[in-house]
Amino acid sequence: MLPLISIVLATLLVGTVATFLAGARARWVALGTAGVFLAEVGLLFLAYPGWPGYNAQLVPGFAESESHAWIHLPWMQVNYTVGVDGISLVLILLTAILQIATVVYSWNESKNPAAYFGLVSLTCLGSFGVFVALDVLLFFLFWEAVLVPMFFLIGVWGGPRRRYAALKFFVYTHVASIVMLVGLLAVVFYSGATSFDFAAIDLAARGLSPVVQSFLFLALFFGFAVKFPIVPFHTWLPDAHVEAPTGGSVLLAGLLLKLGGYGLIRWAVEILPAGFAHDRALLFAAAFVSIVWGSVVSLAQRDLKRMVAFSSINHMGIVLLAIALDSSLGLLAAVLLMFAHGIVSALLFMSAGTVHHTFGTRDIPAIGGITPTTPALSTMLLAGSLASLGLPALIGFPAEFTALLATWNGLGYWVFLPLGILVVTAAFYIWTMQRMLFGPPRGIPVGTHDVAWFEGVGMGLLVALTVLFGILPGLLVNVITSSPVHGFPGP
Repeated sequence: MLPLISIVLATLLVGTVATFLAGARARWVALGTAGVFLAEVGLLFLAYPGWPGYNAQLVPGFAESESHAWIHLPWMQVNYTVGVDGISLVLILLTAILQIATVVYSWNESKNPAAYFGLVSLTCLGSFGVFVALDVLLFFLFWEAVLVPMFFLIGVWGGPRRRYAALKFFVYTHVASIVMLVGLLAVVFYSGATSFDFAAIDLAARGLSPVVQSFLFLALFFGFAVKFPIVPFHTWLPDAHVEAPTGGSVLLAGLLLKLGGYGLIRWAVEILPAGFAHDRALLFAAAFVSIVWGSVVSLAQRDLKRMVAFSSINHMGIVLLAIALDSSLGLLAAVLLMFAHGIVSALLFMSAGTVHHTFGTRDIPAIGGITPTTPALSTMLLAGSLASLGLPALIGFPAEFTALLATWNGLGYWVFLPLGILVVTAAFYIWTMQRMLFGPPRGIPVGTHDVAWFEGVGMGLLVALTVLFGILPGLLVNVITSSPVHGFPGP
């Protein structure tokens, strides 16, 4: 059997190095790397036993798993161990989609394109590694590998306050990463696991007392909550998004926030179930605060990009709520929401970037009636906004409906809080569309043209996927629910 995961890692590594060295041809090398990566992800899906459409079968453990001795110590074995299941495979697909969309959208990048496209590829390499790593040290190496390229994307290609935003992003997330690593190592040593492999830790940690699990879970939750981000650890996110280049914002919202959700599910909820059960009340409180705060603050924003950034906090709060429900339906909702938010937020940040390029501002009240002048851009922005507010037949609807159904099953009438906040979310997106897209034209410079072809192709790909997975969510649902290791009953 071919080691598909190692082949994909090698492809991304070679492609990233080649992109850094390609000079003026870097965009073509990056596009080729992204295309091969997407094709290889397709092979991973075809080889995955849980993939065959609506006839998916339960998959015991992790598929495509590989394990090779890496570091031999007298008291511990560190391995190169990788594998995929339904959850990681869906997020890997998201990574491949966003990589190719970002490369195409950023096609006209003229400021040191080799470094820019190389950093984009490196970010996706690190994200893929996080989703497949099944060893603590390997997971941490890939986790940290994502921070470095994003730091430079913000700090070099960002806006006027880029250095402040990049430093704030790095300090917040790096401190959280250290706490996360200490928590993971504590789980290993307190449990008496014989290796750093996920399977060994998962088995050994079940013997820890609920009190010990509770303290360890809190340490891991802090580490992952900052990356989510969850209120009150969210303050780095709006600054990072506003100052980041459009491609950086796409990867930041589409991928980096998902690392926090994935890490919480894989390395905290699964390994420390008693600690998770003991601390669920804290997760519910953090989720409800994030849902309300992100939505209400979004309503007050004038900057389109800042509004989308705060709405991400709202959506990640719903993801945390779905995880905290501790049910198979809630976990399904969480993964669907992460995938949906990755596609939709990327589309919205691309739209905001194109608005800025075209009209010279992102100030919502400053421009209006742009649809006759820029119909393609208006269509993209409209599609992203309607998907984000949960319009049926678009990708946000099955994810949010599943989350509400899981909340009703788990919390009863508490479901009216996220349901009410979704109304607020609809309000600020509809209000934004009404002011920017319709009405008498204002703030439109002479000679304004519609989106460039590369921006249109990048956004058009995401619009098509928004509709595809909105109409056929079963393509994802059956993959996510195919692994019994997470307590799913199966398709």
